[in-house]
Amino acid sequence: MSVDVSALYEICQRLEETSTKDSGDFQCCIDAVKSSDASTKKLAIQIVFRFFDSFPDKRVSALNTLMSQLNEPDVEVQKLVIKGLPSTCQRHADYVDQVGDVLAQLLSAHDRQESLLVRKSLSSLLVSHPKPTLVAMYCAVNDAENIDEKVTMLKFMDEKVSRLLKGELSPLMKRKIAKIYKAMLVSATPDEIELVLRFMGKSTQISDEEKLAVFTEALEELVERGLELDAEIDDGDAQDFISTVNNVVKIVLILNSAARSYTMPRKMTNYLFSKFGKLRLIHASDRKDIMKVLATVTHLGSYEEPDDFSCVIKLFDYLRVIFLDILCIWNERQCTNHLILNHIVLQFSDFRRFEHPISNVVND
Repeated sequence: MSVDVSALYEICQRLEETSTKDSGDFQCCIDAVKSSDASTKKLAIQIVFRFFDSFPDKRVSALNTLMSQLNEPDVEVQKLVIKGLPSTCQRHADYVDQVGDVLAQLLSAHDRQESLLVRKSLSSLLVSHPKPTLVAMYCAVNDAENIDEKVTMLKFMDEKVSRLLKGELSPLMKRKIAKIYKAMLVSATPDEIELVLRFMGKSTQISDEEKLAVFTEALEELVERGLELDAEIDDGDAQDFISTVNNVVKIVLILNSAARSYTMPRKMTNYLFSKFGKLRLIHASDRKDIMKVLATVTHLGSYEEPDDFSCVIKLFDYLRVIFLDILCIWNERQCTNHLILNHIVLQFSDFRRFEHPISNVVND
């Protein structure tokens, strides 16, 4: 039966005044949520939320109908639904998983007011039902395909667990979150991985020791992936070369976050050092990142020595050419930025520990 605003007010009054409420009246309100008339739709949404708990057998149908309105082009309709969703979980936790999952997905809303409403509704749900809401949010993070969306949800969780809930995640949830971090580090692009690393640096959801374990597992998987790629690639193929460079850059960026606490195993040292001969072909910004991090690693001595020291000679040859180029630019332009030069000098000085092995390679 089609109803308008006037009919909805009459239905609402009957539901308010009678102790024996007619489920047919409530069904009319559910149907009116799908009305093409904006005023009728908005009033129906409010009535359905108001009497949601009065009709247990209609809850599933009512909630699904309400959630379908989140796809409406009218932002005001979306806001009305977002604001009311926590009320469906006030007296019980039956729908927290569904509501929490949907609200978590909406955290990336572009409309500022809508985004604030989502955060407020999700915060309300967390206070009322902390454990099932966190589980629902974890599921939303796990299912999200976009790294930006994952980080947005994780930031919200991080903020609310420490401030709103005044506690910390359970060991099981920490392991689940750590697994998500690792998956993001492995699958992200070099640009995305910087976003993930910045967030991880500030996050309090897992400890520094747990973060180091995440870095270690991600690095091991990336090195294995790099070795598999090396075995399959065609040196002359541009796309294969880009894939190799991206993999190396990702490893280097993670190393930069874990440098002082992490010791590179020999397999990783071999993999990274084997790329020195190709540094001339890498974009200058990527090359600078690689040089900076490897300078720090060699300075700290936090790596196992490579099996093949001939790759170190390639590094010296590469550095020697760059060193001379930098000196020429320095003289011509009176450059005042010492950063690149300092890294190159540091590389030379730090590789003195290879002096004996290098001399053996040279003699051979």
